[in-house]
Order: sequence, then C-alpha cells, then structure tokens
Amino acid sequence: MGQRTVQIQVYTTAWRNRGRISRQMGIRNLILVLVVLCLSFSATADEWGAPNPVSFNSRGFGYVAEIFPPRSRQNPTEKPLCYLYEVAYSGGAAWKIDAKLKWKAPLVNERMPYQALLSQHGRLVTLNEYGALGYKNAVAIYSQTGVLVRTYQLEEFLPAMDTGKIQTSVSSRWWNKDAKYYFVDSPGRLYVVLPWGKVAEFYLDTERHKYGPSAEFSDLAKVMAKGIYSSEETEIWATSLRFSSITDLMEVKGKQGTR
Repeated sequence: MGQRTVQIQVYTTAWRNRGRISRQMGIRNLILVLVVLCLSFSATADEWGAPNPVSFNSRGFGYVAEIFPPRSRQNPTEKPLCYLYEVAYSGGAAWKIDAKLKWKAPLVNERMPYQALLSQHGRLVTLNEYGALGYKNAVAIYSQTGVLVRTYQLEEFLPAMDTGKIQTSVSSRWWNKDAKYYFVDSPGRLYVVLPWGKVAEFYLDTERHKYGPSAEFSDLAKVMAKGIYSSEETEIWATSLRFSSITDLMEVKGKQGTR
C-alpha cells in the first residue's frame, strides 16, 4: 500500500510539473532562436570607424595619391582632399625619391573614397563611398589635373538582373569584391572584370561606359592573354598614412627651406 501511494504521488507531481517543464522548454527554444538570429545578423552587419588618411599608388610607384579625410591633418576642409604626386627614384642603395606634386583637389566623396586605382599615367579612379559601398560614387573618374570627369552610381552601369550576384551587408553592396582591374590606352579606359564573368568598361576622358560579357571586349582580351606579363593589370595598392606621408615631409621640407 505504501509503495502504491508513493507511485501515485510521483505521477501526480509529474503531471502538475508538466506545464512548468513545457514553459521552460519553450523559453529555451525561444532563446535558441534568438541566438541563431543574432548570429545571422552579425554575419552581415559591419561597423565603420572614422576614416584614416590613406595613399594609393600605381604599378611601379610612379604615381602616388594621398587622400586625407575632412577636417584632418593636411585637410581643414569639409571634403576629402587628394594630393597626387609623380614620384621619381634616383637610384642607388639609399632609395632616395623625388616627389613632385601634380595636383591637389577635393574629391566628390562625402567622407572618403573606400578604394582607388592609379594608372601608370597618373589617372585616378576612386571606388565607393567609405562606409556605404555600392551606392553613390561607386566609380569616380578624375582628369590628369584633378578635375572630376564623371561619377557613377552602381545602378548606372550594373543592371538590376546582376545585383543579386553581389555580396551585401547592412551598410554596403560589395560589388567589386574579388574583381580584377586593367588600364588600357588609346583611348584611355578602365576595365573592371567581375567574378561572375561580366565586365564594366569606363572611358577615362568621356562619359562613355559599357557592361557586358568579357567576350565583347576585344582589347581587354588581348591584354588578359598576356597573363602575368600584362603591365596593364593593376591592383588596389593602399598604404595607411596614419603616422606619416609624402605631404607631411614636403611640408617640413618647405618650412626648412624658408629658414
């Protein structure tokens, strides 16, 4: 009789606790769902601090563009400021260089360009707005004297049917991730070869541009056929200027010359 009473009490207690256990399991499942959602969100979220001064150089370092954010060292203005130098190497083991300022001008970006390319003839093309890639100023082309030739929003050269191929985050559309770049002369053009096999062609001195399969660009095919021997291929070569720059050194040199 005593054993039977104990069994009845155990069953009764379990029956009474079933609701509490069910609620606990529901709460645990809800927490698990929230954790998964947070992890999914963090995978596409991104954070942007204040932009730093940065330089971009051409192949062989013949040209260097130093860009300073608004209201920063070497730039008291409200727009990013670019100093573009032609750099000559004097030879010898000392690695002395001679930098000549070709132009100094504000850039079209609000805060800073995120990336930039420099041709071996000193043509500057900036890519994307810092902190908001793939929207306005996705491509901005400047003349050899620093005058803005043309700026493009992403939708102006990339058709909507291909925007789904772009990696996205909370702030940006990373349209040129893993792209390859080529500068071609006569006439001057920039080719952006995208990972899905399409190409964006930009003329450097006019507002012409074209988007299509790589097979439609015969001049690009000739350049790419050279492989590793192609001098037309370029990259985004960036260097932080947080601590020093050519512009800083030129300023010091100028002050010393006036003493």
